[in-house]
Parts: sequence; structure tokens; C-alpha cells
Amino acid sequence: MIDVMVRLPRATIAESLRASPEAEVVSLAPSYLALARAILTSRHQRREHFGGIRFGEPRWDMILELYVATEGGQTINVTGLCAASGKSVTTALRHLEDLEARGYFIRKADQTDARSTLVVMQPSLRTAVEAWLDHLVELMGGLSR
Repeated sequence: MIDVMVRLPRATIAESLRASPEAEVVSLAPSYLALARAILTSRHQRREHFGGIRFGEPRWDMILELYVATEGGQTINVTGLCAASGKSVTTALRHLEDLEARGYFIRKADQTDARSTLVVMQPSLRTAVEAWLDHLVELMGGLSR
């Protein structure tokens, strides 16, 4: 199925889904998760290919980590998201505050650990990430999401 989704244009897949009886139940969203995971993994591994160079896009790393965690059915707390940035905690917290002020996520108390605060992705962030993934797929030659 992944091979088919990677090679067929998006319109073809959408047409075939509309034609199937269970089309309303089927969602292409899990492939967003797979693509986001692949991007995140490649970002983590590129240091190995470039002699340990530290690349710096902490906000993007945090956004991808939050998206992958949320879409994968997991939660992520402030500490974990700060660690994902690859920057100091104080720098990461400044990035978090800005992203939160833009409405991309909210913080809420972790019901299982009073010492922890969870970061909850908002629909605006999901929409922005998925629009960017669609754009990336188009740039890659029309691969389907």
C-alpha cells in the first residue's frame, strides 16, 4: 500500500477512495505521520553525515516532534519538547512561548504526573504542518500523501 501511495498521484488515490464503499471511513492522514516521521528521523541523522555539525531550526524540530507525537497517539510534555529543540532549556522555552502565543498549541496539566505539563497541538498547527507536507510532496514530483 505504501508503495502504491508513493508512486500514484494524489488525485488518482483520492478517486479510488471515493469509488470504494468504505471511502468515507478511509483516511490518508496516517501517511502524513509517516512522512513527518521520516523528515524528523532524517533531521536527527544528518549530523552523522556531516561530521557532527549542529543544524539549527529548534522551532521546526519542536513542531515536528509535537506533530509526530500527537498523530502517533502519544503525549509530549514541555521538558520533552524542550529537549527536542536541541537548545538550552531557556532558549527552548522562549521558542515554546512564541509558538504558544501564535496559537499552535496549549499547555495543560498532566493528569498522571503533577510535576509535568503537557503540550497539546491545536488544529491550526496540524493544518499548517499538513499543508507544508502537501507542498513538499508536490515539490518532490507529485508523490501522494
